[in-house]
Amino acid sequence: MSEFITWKYTLSVWDAILPPFYLLFILLYAYTVKLRKINRYNEYKFYISGLSIKIAGGLFFAFIYLFHYDGGDTTEYFRSSLSLLNLAKVDFGKYFSIMLGHLTPENASLFGPKIGDCPYYSDYQSYAVVRFSSIFVFLAGKSYITTTILIAAFTFSGLWSLFRLLYYQFPKNKATSAFAVLFIPSTLFWGSGILKDSYTLMGTCLLFVSFYKMSVLHKNIFKNILIMLFAAYLLLSIKPYIFFALAASFILVLIYMNITLIKNKVLRITVVPVSIIIVLIIGINLLLKTGETIGGQYSSLENMLKKASINQYDLKQAYYGGNSFDIGSFEPTIAGVASKIPKAVIAGLFRPYIWESKNMVMFISGLENSIFLFLSLYVVFLSFFTWRKYGFKYMRQVLLSDVFIVFSLSFCFIFSFFIGISTANFGALVRYKIPLIPFFMASLFIIVQNFNIEKEEKKTS
Repeated sequence: MSEFITWKYTLSVWDAILPPFYLLFILLYAYTVKLRKINRYNEYKFYISGLSIKIAGGLFFAFIYLFHYDGGDTTEYFRSSLSLLNLAKVDFGKYFSIMLGHLTPENASLFGPKIGDCPYYSDYQSYAVVRFSSIFVFLAGKSYITTTILIAAFTFSGLWSLFRLLYYQFPKNKATSAFAVLFIPSTLFWGSGILKDSYTLMGTCLLFVSFYKMSVLHKNIFKNILIMLFAAYLLLSIKPYIFFALAASFILVLIYMNITLIKNKVLRITVVPVSIIIVLIIGINLLLKTGETIGGQYSSLENMLKKASINQYDLKQAYYGGNSFDIGSFEPTIAGVASKIPKAVIAGLFRPYIWESKNMVMFISGLENSIFLFLSLYVVFLSFFTWRKYGFKYMRQVLLSDVFIVFSLSFCFIFSFFIGISTANFGALVRYKIPLIPFFMASLFIIVQNFNIEKEEKKTS
């Protein structure tokens, strides 16, 4: 791969002219949307502030990588998108073929000095970002800053859909839901630029929200199926392991929902275990088949374990600047990986700790992780207190009062294990973990609120 390009080769005169006009248009559009819907949907009072701060996060990310790091993946994605658009001028048919994911050697041979090179072409997941971003680069008049603004605004739809769901499902948590979903610095910084994470954060939120609306609320089935297909395509194209974590969580949620529907104890004892086994077998087979279709490291469980072990070893090396952590080596076997579950989950959820921070970005992530850790310990305390005073059954009812909490906890633990077992570098970890942040923080706030409500009800009864 070629060296990262500096800001002077990324920016053009259009980066000084176009961004203010695009910003004005986007904010005017947002203002009209708010005026049109605020009377019916009170949550739109957060719409402009949420969108604005997400765009600001994208711009802050762009400027940091341009002027502090002198380029990075984000500038390479942009430059590759420019080459892809140059190809569209010469041969639109080949451009369309690549946009459909046909990354063949024949298509690769079209790139060269006149059209431009094609970094990441050999990496299907990374080049998916180039394919998707080329649309925004075109709409932005080939301006890097404007492209960042458009991607930040477009991917805001994922966070906004999750916030709207929480706003109505948990009306006592409106302010905390807004904070957890719309205003967390890490998600705004890493989830708003020209990066994989902007698309995958949006895809994660859209896939869950559409699943929840279908399976729990039974609303707009056809529309939500289309959204699920779109979000699944995004995730499978860029980071399939996020899709696998979501799919595993969906399986657990469906099992939980069906168990709660069965009131008869005899049926629970006889039917539930068989149903769980059937659902698990079907779900695991579907995930493995999906992995075989994707190919590469996802083609088999053995390949996934080997890749996790290699990644974990590589990210600990000295050329990453000593910004690494170590959960210990492990054999690429199910037993070897299983032995690292506690350390991997803790790393994925709570690290870097604030004292492990070596720069401002990691320090902010460390502050967020301190909040996660404090809230998690508080939830454990409340659960233990409720169990001792009112019994396990009552504690479980309060703790798992909604499908969203069941999903969030299962997804966050599964996903944190995935990233904890395959990542040993704090710089990568703070970026990889952003899909779980809004779900984890929102669910912790909801659980604390539920315990407090039940505590007050017990006092008055």
